[in-house]
Amino acid sequence: MRQILSEHPEIELVQIQFNYVDYDDASVEARKVYEVCEEFGKPVVVMEPVKGGCLVKLPEEADKIFRSLNGGSNASYAVRFAASFPNMAVVLSGMSNMEQMNDNINAMADFKPLDGREMQAVKEVCGIFRSIGLVPCTSCRYCIEENHCPKEILIPDLFASLNSKSIFHSWNTDFYYNNVLTKNGHGKASDCIKCGMCERVCPQHLDIRELLEKVAAEFDKKGEPVG
Repeated sequence: MRQILSEHPEIELVQIQFNYVDYDDASVEARKVYEVCEEFGKPVVVMEPVKGGCLVKLPEEADKIFRSLNGGSNASYAVRFAASFPNMAVVLSGMSNMEQMNDNINAMADFKPLDGREMQAVKEVCGIFRSIGLVPCTSCRYCIEENHCPKEILIPDLFASLNSKSIFHSWNTDFYYNNVLTKNGHGKASDCIKCGMCERVCPQHLDIRELLEKVAAEFDKKGEPVG
């Protein structure tokens, strides 16, 4: 994004995927992309603020957190989160019926950014998502930066994609895996030669070779890249 905006100052605005789950997700990096837009002073148009509806029907424990606020709907917290950032020009939210449209209108009619209590609730909800049987990778990137992977596999990013798909079951994750994370010389999970170099430097002591087999079973089984 920084290269695009540097080379094309005529760009007037940028549209990005942005929601509270993708904000710090290593496979999407919504925060970093937004911060580059802010750095260049470009207004941002948000897509997927409710992540295709996935942030409406939340796990029961997460749903209870928002209900305890005695405020709006799950969708309204997601829309307001996206709109709470200063460079956001428009938040695009898909709607299937009048009830959803009215809910979005009510959330924005007298707009107030999320307050501290609501932001804390969002963090707790994100914590629940990350705890649902996910790979506990912290994206320190030692496995690919401190001890070079001979197959150029972006290990933390592949784990983040597996975690994202485990939660949201989205085709977008397959597209990102096949068309971004495993392109330009970067290996697929199935390319792992099991040398173990990554595991020697992992501070979480993850069984990376075994976990890459799970990634390969999920993403490499489909054959040709999507797109």
